[in-house]
Amino acid sequence: MTISARRTAGVAAFLCVAACASAPAPDAAFGEGLRVCPGHVSNAPRTDAARRVAGYAPVTRVSGIVLARAPTDGCVSSGFGPRRPRKAGGGAGPFHYGLDIYTGAPRPVYAAGDGVVEAARSLRGYGRMVLIRHNDRVKTRYAHLSAYERGLAPGDRVRRGQPIGRTGDSGNATAVHLHYEIIVGGRARDPLAAGR
Repeated sequence: MTISARRTAGVAAFLCVAACASAPAPDAAFGEGLRVCPGHVSNAPRTDAARRVAGYAPVTRVSGIVLARAPTDGCVSSGFGPRRPRKAGGGAGPFHYGLDIYTGAPRPVYAAGDGVVEAARSLRGYGRMVLIRHNDRVKTRYAHLSAYERGLAPGDRVRRGQPIGRTGDSGNATAVHLHYEIIVGGRARDPLAAGR
């Protein structure tokens, strides 16, 4: 199936869900709640007693672009900002420039907003990664993927909620997850706080 045929099928499925749901279709794809994974997460965002991220909204507006805060289904295994150093052989350094969403097994990853694929390639510690340009100031990065959506290539236009790949453990990842970044003016921003 070509990427345009998959897009058409995805749009048709989105419209079907939209007709049956009370929330707008694009927002429904990103869920109502986000939880912090069980156990200790050293840089976890604030949560309620049920470990749901406090004040979580599935989408935000950043520099005029509507973006998902967590473009896959899973739990937060590492938040944005300072974190304790990893054990020997672990992944990133003491500051984490994204949001890690643990999925256990590979799961679909969706474009957080409308844009153009700038890169879909392996990049150092990120492993398999997709970079989407949403406008001249805003980009999103999706890293440690196990696979890209078939046919996805630089220059492709994507819509919010369109599958772009699957979570994985490529690069320096130590578990199957998505490392997600919102980049504004060349600087990474906290996906859970961007646009507030």
